[in-house]
Amino acid sequence: MKRCPYCGTTIPYNDNYCYSCQRTFEEPGEEESSCHRLDLSKDEWRKPWASAGLSLVGIGLGQFYNGETAKGVLFLALVLGAPFILPLFTTVDPLIVMLLIWAVAVLDAFLSSQKINRLEKKFHKKSCLFWPEVSVLVIISAFILLVAYTPAVAAQGISVTAGAVADTKYPLYAVPLYESAIALAPNDSNIRMSKAKTMHSLGRDEIARTDLEYLMVTNPNETAPLVMTGNILYDNGEYEAAVRYFEKALSLDRKNAQIWVRKGDADLAIAMVEMQKMRQQYRTLTAGSTTLTASPGNVTAGLDAFQSTQAYRDAMTSYNEAIKLDPLVSVEISAHVLASTQSMVEMYQGILTDMGSPE
Repeated sequence: MKRCPYCGTTIPYNDNYCYSCQRTFEEPGEEESSCHRLDLSKDEWRKPWASAGLSLVGIGLGQFYNGETAKGVLFLALVLGAPFILPLFTTVDPLIVMLLIWAVAVLDAFLSSQKINRLEKKFHKKSCLFWPEVSVLVIISAFILLVAYTPAVAAQGISVTAGAVADTKYPLYAVPLYESAIALAPNDSNIRMSKAKTMHSLGRDEIARTDLEYLMVTNPNETAPLVMTGNILYDNGEYEAAVRYFEKALSLDRKNAQIWVRKGDADLAIAMVEMQKMRQQYRTLTAGSTTLTASPGNVTAGLDAFQSTQAYRDAMTSYNEAIKLDPLVSVEISAHVLASTQSMVEMYQGILTDMGSPE
């Protein structure tokens, strides 16, 4: 029996053709045969399917198994760097590119192992990065076991990761992470609050409201879901509905200065809307009559209407309560009041202009 000088396979019938590596060879002399025959020791025989499987489990691991350190690092850098580099140059989804590179790495590891076995490529030993990546994969496996046996702890870890992803250019990828965390810990209010905040930033307020309503039912004594719901309504211009949620939150915690500030902001926004309606009414009156003048009585009536706006007075009351609880919020409140008051004064001056009164 002879052995193939390229792959070491036993050749039946004393043939000069190897059916394993599909190569033809001439009958070598004893010295030549010993020089070209592959050493079938454990350290030098590479298993193609093993290298492909390793590369599938960990990007670049198959290349490290074949001793190709530079190539493994290249594949690893391409996959890990794609989410950060691609957005700078193209709008292509990085996930698609990452999967394509990973598939190429698996195929490359398989083909490289075959070439090593056919003596078409030199092999010395596994890369020094092989075992470090194996260690990382072991840690990931341990995390999976953590998910299986301590879901609450795992949910917190996934939530932290989702929060980090939400702060990147692709916050949409944080949604499935939050959903996974909620599946592990459905009653964790912090996770649902974080998800609601992300959904609101993505413009998916209905989904955010669903999670918040769930928290209001399961945790009726918590103010955070009420305040966030009020903030969402405020951002959407539903100021009166926002005030109702802020009032519900204050019924649970009247010593929270920030809730008083948010209620004051909503009341002040309502006052702004009422002032706009007031100016529109005066504009309609002046447009339909050329005899309407800005007499002292009309001016005084308009000023009284401005000062007696109930929402404006409610806003000032809320702000005063906030300052009593926390004097430091006075700076924030002053900025809000000054900006809103300036706009209201400009609208009042517009009323006087529509009435034909000199300023």
